[in-house]
Amino acid sequence: MDYPLYTTEQLRQQLRSLRRKRGLTQARLGALIGVTQARVVEIEANPGSVSLQQVMQVLHALGAGFVIREVQADSASDVRPDPVHVPGATARPSPKAPPAKAPAATAPPAKLKKGSW
Repeated sequence: MDYPLYTTEQLRQQLRSLRRKRGLTQARLGALIGVTQARVVEIEANPGSVSLQQVMQVLHALGAGFVIREVQADSASDVRPDPVHVPGATARPSPKAPPAKAPAATAPPAKLKKGSW
């Protein structure tokens, strides 16, 4: 499923939602990525102040990831590009083809070593 994100507030909501959907407590998620429960609280509260590497670790542990999608906007309109989170997407669509949806990642999240971010 795609989740358009324009602000870190939206990322905060998605991180919390994904964690809960996976049935993980903040403490368990922290253990998976090698940080304390208090650090997970900080990450969820303000992901904009966290390194991208650590956000990526959290997303990996939750079975999600980032995709940057280039969107061609009509230069005459004031349309904001639609940045979208698509788990598992790797291919870049051709300019003539509509964007393809990628299948959801099915591999279980790997345990990351503390300090590897």
